[in-house]
Amino acid sequence: MASSRLLVDDDRFRIIEWTIEPGGAIDQHTHEFDYAVVGIARSTMWAVLPDGTELEVQIVPGEAYAREAGATHRMENRGTASVVFTEVEVKTPRA
Repeated sequence: MASSRLLVDDDRFRIIEWTIEPGGAIDQHTHEFDYAVVGIARSTMWAVLPDGTELEVQIVPGEAYAREAGATHRMENRGTASVVFTEVEVKTPRA
């Protein structure tokens, strides 16, 4: 099971706190905007790409990574601890 909490959704940003419980997943989706992920709880999740490729993603509290729009994947928690992170999507860059 995965759950989300919308923190901000305005004309420039969408910020969501995600929790993926052990055995849970965020269904396959395509990122419409550039985005960054900031770790909240130390954990590991798996990105499963449309072609079946799997990538291990380490979530570290206070550390972040950024990706460009267009990424398509399913995110899975195969561990025993909850995966918790904040996702920041940039809808429109500042002019």
